[in-house]
Amino acid sequence: MITLTQLEYIVAVQKHGNFGQAAKACFVTQPTLSMQIQKLEDDLGVQIFDRSSQPIRPTPIGQKILEQSQVVLAQTERIQSIIHEAKDSLEGELRLGVIPTLAPYLLPLFIDRFCKAYPGLHVQVQESKTDDIIALLKGNQLDIGLLATPLDEPFIVEHPIFIEPFYIYAQKGSALSELDDIKNERVLLLAEGHCLRTQMTRVCNYRESKAKKAKQPFDFESGSIETLCHLVEKGHGYTVIPHLARTWNATRAGSVIPFSDPRPGREVSLVVHRSFAREGLLRALRESIAGSLPPELRKPDSALKAIKLR
Repeated sequence: MITLTQLEYIVAVQKHGNFGQAAKACFVTQPTLSMQIQKLEDDLGVQIFDRSSQPIRPTPIGQKILEQSQVVLAQTERIQSIIHEAKDSLEGELRLGVIPTLAPYLLPLFIDRFCKAYPGLHVQVQESKTDDIIALLKGNQLDIGLLATPLDEPFIVEHPIFIEPFYIYAQKGSALSELDDIKNERVLLLAEGHCLRTQMTRVCNYRESKAKKAKQPFDFESGSIETLCHLVEKGHGYTVIPHLARTWNATRAGSVIPFSDPRPGREVSLVVHRSFAREGLLRALRESIAGSLPPELRKPDSALKAIKLR
């Protein structure tokens, strides 16, 4: 008979890559964890892990078993979610994933008020890239993601909150005034893997040629909007910033230049797995975020056009 405990153990080994760390994470001794996994393999008649590799990796059949184990464990956890929802109780744990281009600007606006409003709720926030958050939602390692959408993922349900406009960020005194101007200039981009990078390139229709790279004293990509802004202020080109980054620091030394209509922006949404059951929690979080936004972002703006990610 397969037990939930055995499934938890093999998922932990997959996550940590060795039996010792997995045992610590599960609060058991390594012999206990190893014995239970060995018993599971014996009962199933297959080897789940290739123990000769470091870190330990699943076998091909083991990978399929692990994927199904994550589904089983996720569905089991959702039983507790259904109970909380039936009791209309905002208690327990909320695991929230936020992308790095939203976290420093949006999180401080609502997180304190939300936690004070629901003291029985323990909120764990993880800052990760979009693809990582999607994978964690799929694996039941996160409950809700705060992301730029639409994502067009079949197992994800998106709950839009607002559309955030983009701006060109230039050095103080720059003659740049039109979007067409930026196509002939150096645009500083976020590193690969950031959804905002994709939106930056689509906004500017920008492709940096080898010839243009050769004229620059250095080539640079960053995971931080703030780093890009500081480089822009020193005269190293231009970048694109979202509205909340513009208002976050009133002492910025550069110039914020709006786009002409229809202005580009990004849709910001709460996303959950399609089997997510805690509708009351989702609604409370959405209302808290929406109520914490600057007034100019609370009302729909017909002149804003959200840039698709995929």
